[in-house]
Amino acid sequence: MNDLSYDVLIKGGEIVDPSQNLRSTRDLAICGRQIARVDNSISPTDAKYIIDARGLYVVPGLIDLHAHVYPHHIPLGLDADTICIAGGVTTVLDTGSAGSNNFSGFRTDAVDRAQTEVLALVNLSRIGLVASELGELMDRRNADIDGVVRIIREHPDVAIGVKIRASRHIIGEGEQGWANFLDAVAAARKSETWLMVHIGESPMPVPEMLPHLEAGDCITHCFKGHSERILDGNDTVFEEVREAADRGVIFDVGHGAGSFQWEVAEAAVAQDFEPTTISTDLHTGNVHGPVYDMPTTMSKFLLLGLSLERVVELSTTRPAEVLGRTGDLGTLQAGTVADVTLLEERSGRFIFTDSYGRHRTGERLLISAGMVRNGEIAPGGGGLRMRHLADGK
Repeated sequence: MNDLSYDVLIKGGEIVDPSQNLRSTRDLAICGRQIARVDNSISPTDAKYIIDARGLYVVPGLIDLHAHVYPHHIPLGLDADTICIAGGVTTVLDTGSAGSNNFSGFRTDAVDRAQTEVLALVNLSRIGLVASELGELMDRRNADIDGVVRIIREHPDVAIGVKIRASRHIIGEGEQGWANFLDAVAAARKSETWLMVHIGESPMPVPEMLPHLEAGDCITHCFKGHSERILDGNDTVFEEVREAADRGVIFDVGHGAGSFQWEVAEAAVAQDFEPTTISTDLHTGNVHGPVYDMPTTMSKFLLLGLSLERVVELSTTRPAEVLGRTGDLGTLQAGTVADVTLLEERSGRFIFTDSYGRHRTGERLLISAGMVRNGEIAPGGGGLRMRHLADGK
């Protein structure tokens, strides 16, 4: 590496990189689109741009494994760059906004125009979430196994799996509900990818779904309240849920506007059942609360007692594994893609709200202070929309 050859130098930050079991104050240098060097001290005269990261955490670029980024075309859709830059997210997975009939348009209008890396799950429903409020699989004719397989084969760099929202008001009850669910499983197997299943008010109990899921498949909204939870009637984690997690089924947070309840999360964590990945399920109905962004969602797990290192791992390293991108994303190792997020930790008394209007008070709030995406410094940050001071202080 020649002198004056670093494009960006992030200096003096506390690097938190679970992929390397590293937490230490270091400098990080970027050349082109790759992380070039992590060292105790790197001369600022060697870099074109310098970011003073003193007092900040420097972590791998955050990966949001559940969001909806198809604006203007579906009722829930947000602009990927707008929400991701504000929240420090460098890679986002759109979870089923588009199906076989509109995926090409989704790619042209949303994916290819974004600076953020956007990956996607293909909805079993051919119409995706265009009429999400009506239930995209209430009409069985919308279930399109062959179309899902075709789209994944035509867009292998973007379309990486299958999505079904398995709630009775979306897929139907009884025989119809099971038929749609099993079609989604079949689409994942035939496409040789993986399946994400949205749970809650489902036509079948979660333990009955799990025998159909393989390692790498995913249950999202894992801390949802009300009916068909991961907890039984005594608020105990189902043994079938533990067994599924042990054999590699992913349990993703997917906070959303109706899919994260404090009591469920608290009970699960108290029983040593943590999520596999932290994600937001950001959409138009929750971007201004209670979700806001990834760092706010991560802060809720600090409140639940998880360590900072663990929270960062569930937001970077583990999602990268789910995406099959270990050694590429979710790490700050030299030679990997230069996706880096700067987090500021505020101390105080902050009100955090779940999807059901229940509040908890925490003392730590993470805020995105900036990020580098694919070697480029992204303008802007998170602001303070998510800060709600407790007791007026």
